[in-house]
Amino acid sequence: MKLKKMILILFPIIAVIFLFMTGQKEEPSIRILTAKDQHVAESNFIYNHPDAILFPAVVRSSGQKPVETSYKGIELSKLFSSLDIELSNIEKVTFNAADGYRVILSIEELKEPGNTYLTFERNGAHLKSKKQGGSGPFQLVIRRDPFSQRWIKHVDEIILE
Repeated sequence: MKLKKMILILFPIIAVIFLFMTGQKEEPSIRILTAKDQHVAESNFIYNHPDAILFPAVVRSSGQKPVETSYKGIELSKLFSSLDIELSNIEKVTFNAADGYRVILSIEELKEPGNTYLTFERNGAHLKSKKQGGSGPFQLVIRRDPFSQRWIKHVDEIILE
């Protein structure tokens, strides 16, 4: 009898703890790896970055008409600078996505002013995660890529080599 009462008391407590743990949202972040260090840029740092700007871009998806849209993001060279990441010995930058997709850029392309951005908003709304059917929480946008072929959704890691 005591065992039944104990189970009746413990079961709801365990269920509440389980729901609380699985219901917590993990804040998005990006790992940035260099030969010497690993940095983690948390979402609050990125969302509130003083160099984050709003800019226009044209999204081109195969089989669909181009769509003019606005993104908010940080030029990558400015993001790296704010994290005290030195780019002088870097030759290439690899962007890895949560879905396994990968894009590699030369450092020259990354340093080109107004070209490469880590974005987190589209048309005024935060980018949703892959689980939510979105292209975020972070997306690489290369403004001078005429067909948007090397844009990458769901960026979660950047490797500087």
